[in-house]
Amino acid sequence: MSTLSERLAVTPAGPPDVFAGAAAPGERLYGGLVVAQALHAAMRTAPDAHTAHSVHASFLSTGRAGRPVHYHVERTRDGSSYSTRRVVATQAERTVLVLHAGFQRPEHGEDYQPPAALDGLAPPDTLAPGRYDDDVFACRDLEPTGAVPHHRLMWGRLRDGAPLDERWTKLALAYHLDHGPTRAAREPHAEHPGVEGRMSVSLDHTVWFLRHDPLDDWVLSTFTPISTGGGRGLVQGTVHNRAGLLLAAVTQEVVLRL
Repeated sequence: MSTLSERLAVTPAGPPDVFAGAAAPGERLYGGLVVAQALHAAMRTAPDAHTAHSVHASFLSTGRAGRPVHYHVERTRDGSSYSTRRVVATQAERTVLVLHAGFQRPEHGEDYQPPAALDGLAPPDTLAPGRYDDDVFACRDLEPTGAVPHHRLMWGRLRDGAPLDERWTKLALAYHLDHGPTRAAREPHAEHPGVEGRMSVSLDHTVWFLRHDPLDDWVLSTFTPISTGGGRGLVQGTVHNRAGLLLAAVTQEVVLRL
Protein backbone atom coordinates (compact mmCIF):
# COMPACT_ATOMS: atom_id res chain seq x y z
CA MET A 1 0.00 0.00 0.00
CA SER A 2 1.14 3.59 -0.66
CA THR A 3 -0.29 7.08 -0.57
CA LEU A 4 -0.60 9.41 -3.55
CA SER A 5 2.32 11.55 -2.38
CA GLU A 6 4.49 8.45 -1.88
CA ARG A 7 3.52 6.93 -5.22
CA LEU A 8 4.18 10.08 -7.25
CA ALA A 9 7.23 11.36 -5.36
CA VAL A 10 10.36 12.47 -7.24
CA THR A 11 13.66 13.41 -5.61
CA PRO A 12 16.82 15.10 -6.92
CA ALA A 13 19.18 12.52 -8.40
CA GLY A 14 22.57 14.24 -8.62
CA PRO A 15 22.89 16.43 -11.74
CA PRO A 16 20.75 19.60 -11.86
CA ASP A 17 17.18 19.03 -13.10
CA VAL A 18 17.43 15.24 -12.92
CA PHE A 19 14.99 13.47 -10.61
CA ALA A 20 14.36 9.87 -9.58
CA GLY A 21 10.82 8.55 -9.26
CA ALA A 22 9.58 6.33 -6.48
CA ALA A 23 9.65 2.65 -7.48
CA ALA A 24 6.32 1.02 -8.28
CA PRO A 25 5.10 -2.41 -7.17
CA GLY A 26 4.29 -5.24 -9.56
CA GLU A 27 5.98 -6.25 -12.80
CA ARG A 28 4.84 -3.81 -15.47
CA LEU A 29 5.36 -0.09 -15.09
CA TYR A 30 1.98 1.68 -15.31
CA GLY A 31 2.07 4.45 -17.90
CA GLY A 32 0.02 6.89 -15.83
CA LEU A 33 2.59 6.65 -13.06
CA VAL A 34 5.41 7.64 -15.42
CA VAL A 35 3.34 10.52 -16.84
CA ALA A 36 2.54 11.82 -13.35
CA GLN A 37 6.10 11.50 -12.06
CA ALA A 38 7.44 13.22 -15.21
CA LEU A 39 4.95 16.05 -14.71
CA HIS A 40 5.99 16.27 -11.05
CA ALA A 41 9.63 16.60 -12.11
CA ALA A 42 8.66 19.37 -14.55
CA MET A 43 6.70 21.13 -11.79
CA ARG A 44 9.81 21.10 -9.59
CA THR A 45 11.58 23.35 -12.14
CA ALA A 46 8.67 25.59 -13.25
CA PRO A 47 8.24 29.19 -12.03
CA ASP A 48 6.36 29.32 -8.73
CA ALA A 49 3.56 31.47 -10.18
CA HIS A 50 2.86 29.11 -13.09
CA THR A 51 0.53 26.09 -12.91
CA ALA A 52 0.31 23.12 -15.29
CA HIS A 53 -2.27 23.42 -18.07
CA SER A 54 -1.30 20.50 -20.34
CA VAL A 55 0.88 17.44 -20.76
CA HIS A 56 1.74 15.71 -24.04
CA ALA A 57 3.43 12.33 -23.59
CA SER A 58 4.83 9.77 -26.01
CA PHE A 59 5.35 6.25 -24.69
CA LEU A 60 8.47 4.84 -26.32
CA SER A 61 9.14 1.54 -24.56
CA THR A 62 7.69 -0.60 -21.80
CA GLY A 63 9.28 -0.07 -18.40
CA ARG A 64 9.58 -2.48 -15.51
CA ALA A 65 8.23 -1.85 -12.04
CA GLY A 66 10.61 -2.09 -9.10
CA ARG A 67 13.41 -0.36 -11.00
CA PRO A 68 14.21 3.35 -10.68
CA VAL A 69 13.08 5.76 -13.39
CA HIS A 70 15.06 8.97 -13.90
CA TYR A 71 13.50 12.15 -15.24
CA HIS A 72 15.74 14.56 -17.12
CA VAL A 73 14.10 18.00 -17.33
CA GLU A 74 14.88 20.56 -20.04
CA ARG A 75 13.86 24.13 -19.20
CA THR A 76 12.69 24.83 -22.73
CA ARG A 77 11.11 28.25 -22.19
CA ASP A 78 10.07 30.66 -19.45
CA GLY A 79 7.82 33.54 -20.47
CA SER A 80 5.78 36.01 -18.47
CA SER A 81 2.54 34.10 -19.15
CA TYR A 82 3.59 30.60 -20.23
CA SER A 83 6.44 28.19 -19.58
CA THR A 84 7.40 24.90 -21.25
CA ARG A 85 9.33 21.92 -19.97
CA ARG A 86 10.51 18.80 -21.81
CA VAL A 87 11.11 15.66 -19.74
CA VAL A 88 12.87 12.49 -20.87
CA ALA A 89 12.18 9.46 -18.65
CA THR A 90 14.85 6.75 -18.71
CA GLN A 91 15.22 3.37 -17.05
CA ALA A 92 18.58 1.58 -17.22
CA GLU A 93 19.66 3.89 -20.09
CA ARG A 94 16.49 3.06 -22.02
CA THR A 95 14.11 5.89 -22.91
CA VAL A 96 10.66 5.04 -21.62
CA LEU A 97 8.75 8.28 -22.24
CA VAL A 98 9.14 11.83 -23.54
CA LEU A 99 6.79 14.45 -22.09
CA HIS A 100 6.14 18.11 -22.83
CA ALA A 101 4.45 20.07 -20.04
CA GLY A 102 2.88 23.49 -20.42
CA PHE A 103 2.52 25.95 -17.53
CA GLN A 104 0.56 29.20 -17.30
CA ARG A 105 0.38 32.12 -14.94
CA PRO A 106 -3.30 32.10 -13.84
CA GLU A 107 -5.42 34.76 -15.51
CA HIS A 108 -9.09 35.65 -15.94
CA GLY A 109 -10.97 34.57 -19.06
CA GLU A 110 -14.54 34.08 -20.25
CA ASP A 111 -15.92 30.69 -19.21
CA TYR A 112 -17.83 28.18 -21.37
CA GLN A 113 -18.37 24.43 -21.46
CA PRO A 114 -21.07 22.22 -23.02
CA PRO A 115 -23.67 20.92 -20.56
CA ALA A 116 -22.68 17.66 -18.87
CA ALA A 117 -25.04 14.68 -19.19
CA LEU A 118 -24.81 13.16 -15.69
CA ASP A 119 -28.50 12.48 -15.05
CA GLY A 120 -29.58 8.89 -14.55
CA LEU A 121 -26.14 7.47 -13.75
CA ALA A 122 -25.82 4.99 -10.91
CA PRO A 123 -24.32 6.68 -7.81
CA PRO A 124 -20.76 5.50 -7.12
CA ASP A 125 -21.53 4.37 -3.57
CA THR A 126 -23.98 1.80 -4.96
CA LEU A 127 -21.35 0.11 -7.14
CA ALA A 128 -18.69 -2.51 -6.43
CA PRO A 129 -14.96 -1.66 -6.80
CA GLY A 130 -14.06 -1.46 -10.46
CA ARG A 131 -11.26 -2.78 -12.61
CA TYR A 132 -8.88 0.08 -11.86
CA ASP A 133 -9.55 0.40 -8.13
CA ASP A 134 -6.22 0.70 -6.28
CA ASP A 135 -4.59 2.16 -3.17
CA VAL A 136 -4.46 5.68 -4.69
CA PHE A 137 -7.83 5.92 -6.49
CA ALA A 138 -11.15 4.34 -5.65
CA CYS A 139 -12.83 3.43 -8.96
CA ARG A 140 -16.32 2.25 -9.87
CA ASP A 141 -17.26 1.07 -13.37
CA LEU A 142 -20.57 2.10 -14.93
CA GLU A 143 -22.49 0.33 -17.64
CA PRO A 144 -22.53 2.33 -20.91
CA THR A 145 -25.75 4.25 -21.39
CA GLY A 146 -26.11 3.50 -25.10
CA ALA A 147 -26.32 7.18 -26.02
CA VAL A 148 -22.75 7.06 -27.39
CA PRO A 149 -21.47 3.86 -29.06
CA HIS A 150 -18.81 1.89 -27.15
CA HIS A 151 -17.96 4.53 -24.58
CA ARG A 152 -16.65 3.65 -21.12
CA LEU A 153 -17.77 5.39 -17.91
CA MET A 154 -16.01 5.31 -14.55
CA TRP A 155 -16.38 7.08 -11.22
CA GLY A 156 -13.10 7.88 -9.46
CA ARG A 157 -12.12 9.47 -6.14
CA LEU A 158 -8.85 9.98 -4.33
CA ARG A 159 -8.38 7.86 -1.25
CA ASP A 160 -8.68 9.64 2.11
CA GLY A 161 -5.57 11.48 3.23
CA ALA A 162 -4.37 12.52 -0.25
CA PRO A 163 -3.23 16.14 -0.63
CA LEU A 164 -5.93 18.23 -2.32
CA ASP A 165 -4.14 21.38 -3.48
CA GLU A 166 -4.11 22.27 -7.18
CA ARG A 167 -0.66 20.77 -7.87
CA TRP A 168 -1.53 17.38 -6.40
CA THR A 169 -4.97 17.36 -8.04
CA LYS A 170 -3.35 17.72 -11.46
CA LEU A 171 -0.76 15.06 -10.67
CA ALA A 172 -3.57 12.75 -9.56
CA LEU A 173 -5.48 13.35 -12.81
CA ALA A 174 -2.32 12.71 -14.84
CA TYR A 175 -1.94 9.42 -12.98
CA HIS A 176 -5.60 8.43 -13.26
CA LEU A 177 -6.29 9.22 -16.91
CA ASP A 178 -4.16 6.45 -18.37
CA HIS A 179 -6.72 4.07 -16.83
CA GLY A 180 -9.44 3.45 -19.40
CA PRO A 181 -8.48 4.66 -22.89
CA THR A 182 -7.00 1.38 -24.12
CA ARG A 183 -10.04 -0.47 -22.82
CA ALA A 184 -12.33 1.94 -24.67
CA ALA A 185 -10.35 1.44 -27.90
CA ARG A 186 -11.07 -2.30 -27.67
CA GLU A 187 -14.81 -1.88 -27.13
CA PRO A 188 -15.86 -1.72 -30.84
CA HIS A 189 -14.16 -5.09 -31.31
CA ALA A 190 -15.32 -6.88 -28.17
CA GLU A 191 -16.76 -9.74 -30.29
CA HIS A 192 -13.68 -10.12 -32.48
CA PRO A 193 -12.52 -13.77 -32.63
CA GLY A 194 -9.50 -14.29 -30.39
CA VAL A 195 -9.82 -10.85 -28.79
CA GLU A 196 -8.37 -12.25 -25.57
CA GLY A 197 -5.02 -12.44 -27.38
CA ARG A 198 -5.09 -8.78 -28.36
CA MET A 199 -2.38 -6.18 -27.70
CA SER A 200 -3.45 -2.69 -26.60
CA VAL A 201 -1.03 -0.24 -25.03
CA SER A 202 -0.76 3.54 -24.74
CA LEU A 203 1.15 5.27 -27.53
CA ASP A 204 0.54 9.04 -27.41
CA HIS A 205 -1.28 10.69 -24.52
CA THR A 206 -2.43 14.29 -24.00
CA VAL A 207 -4.22 15.80 -21.02
CA TRP A 208 -5.53 19.36 -20.73
CA PHE A 209 -6.24 20.67 -17.22
CA LEU A 210 -9.21 23.00 -17.61
CA ARG A 211 -10.53 23.77 -14.12
CA HIS A 212 -9.51 22.95 -10.58
CA ASP A 213 -11.66 21.09 -8.09
CA PRO A 214 -10.33 18.88 -5.26
CA LEU A 215 -10.79 15.17 -5.95
CA ASP A 216 -12.09 14.38 -2.47
CA ASP A 217 -15.50 13.66 -4.04
CA TRP A 218 -16.28 11.39 -6.98
CA VAL A 219 -15.55 12.53 -10.53
CA LEU A 220 -16.83 10.92 -13.73
CA SER A 221 -14.38 9.88 -16.46
CA THR A 222 -15.83 9.17 -19.91
CA PHE A 223 -13.77 7.58 -22.71
CA THR A 224 -15.08 7.28 -26.27
CA PRO A 225 -13.32 5.56 -29.20
CA ILE A 226 -13.54 7.69 -32.31
CA SER A 227 -11.42 5.62 -34.70
CA THR A 228 -9.58 2.31 -35.01
CA GLY A 229 -7.56 1.05 -37.95
CA GLY A 230 -4.04 0.38 -39.11
CA GLY A 231 -3.10 -1.20 -35.81
CA ARG A 232 -4.01 1.91 -33.84
CA GLY A 233 -6.99 3.39 -32.01
CA LEU A 234 -7.89 6.93 -31.02
CA VAL A 235 -9.90 7.71 -27.88
CA GLN A 236 -11.21 10.99 -26.46
CA GLY A 237 -12.23 11.50 -22.87
CA THR A 238 -13.43 14.00 -20.28
CA VAL A 239 -13.52 14.31 -16.49
CA HIS A 240 -16.46 16.06 -14.77
CA ASN A 241 -17.18 16.56 -11.10
CA ARG A 242 -20.59 15.60 -9.71
CA ALA A 243 -21.87 19.14 -10.30
CA GLY A 244 -21.08 18.78 -14.02
CA LEU A 245 -17.99 21.02 -14.07
CA LEU A 246 -15.51 19.98 -16.77
CA LEU A 247 -12.15 19.50 -15.04
CA ALA A 248 -9.97 17.90 -17.72
CA ALA A 249 -9.95 16.49 -21.24
CA VAL A 250 -7.80 13.68 -22.60
CA THR A 251 -6.95 12.23 -26.00
CA GLN A 252 -4.99 9.02 -26.37
CA GLU A 253 -3.68 7.08 -29.36
CA VAL A 254 -3.13 3.40 -28.61
CA VAL A 255 -1.48 0.45 -30.25
CA LEU A 256 -4.39 -1.90 -31.04
CA ARG A 257 -3.53 -5.30 -32.51
CA LEU A 258 -6.24 -7.94 -32.57
